[in-house]
Amino acid sequence: MNGGKPHPFRLLSGALLSLTLLILAGCSLPRIIVLNDPLSVEEHIKLGKIYESQQKDDLAEQQYRDALHKDQNSLSALLLLGDLSFRIKKYSEAETAYRKALRLQPGNGDIYNNLCWVFLNRNDNIEEAQELISRALSLTPEHRAFYLDTQGVIFLRLGKVSKAIIALEEAVALLPKDNATYLVETYVHLSDAYRSSGDMNKAREAEQSADKYRAQQ
Repeated sequence: MNGGKPHPFRLLSGALLSLTLLILAGCSLPRIIVLNDPLSVEEHIKLGKIYESQQKDDLAEQQYRDALHKDQNSLSALLLLGDLSFRIKKYSEAETAYRKALRLQPGNGDIYNNLCWVFLNRNDNIEEAQELISRALSLTPEHRAFYLDTQGVIFLRLGKVSKAIIALEEAVALLPKDNATYLVETYVHLSDAYRSSGDMNKAREAEQSADKYRAQQ
């Protein structure tokens, strides 16, 4: 019994029922499969990180997207997806993720900085990048050394060589001396700035400093 409600097929006459079944048998009907995702947002993120550590970037990306499918406002998933997309040079996807993250956390200077590097690697929106890095410097002053490196590269891209040198010189002065990776990058940028200014001696000195910290990596 089904609570007194007649099954729909009971409303059909025998002949009509036979015809209906024949029609259904002869038609290719789409199968609707309802999937129940048993993982939480946090579990998708954790699994994505594991895949990234194993260099399985496609699988990691899918996990972050699955997390966002469950919660489109997951800041962690957006940032991880943005960082991964940037690393594998999917710059449009990285920009989308970072912009969404900024809407959720507009006071996070690191996101502005990361978005600047998307523009620098794509070589577009450089004027916007200049505004974004200025905002980052005001929002998160404790990361000033890292943002000054970004600002120096932006100035250099805009042809503001003197300003680029000032920013990059301050950056290498402020960066922790045990952070060889960032020091290498910043000295390389400083060397490029000196070279653009025509000062080849200082360009070589900056290259030598980069080599010194490169040996420590």
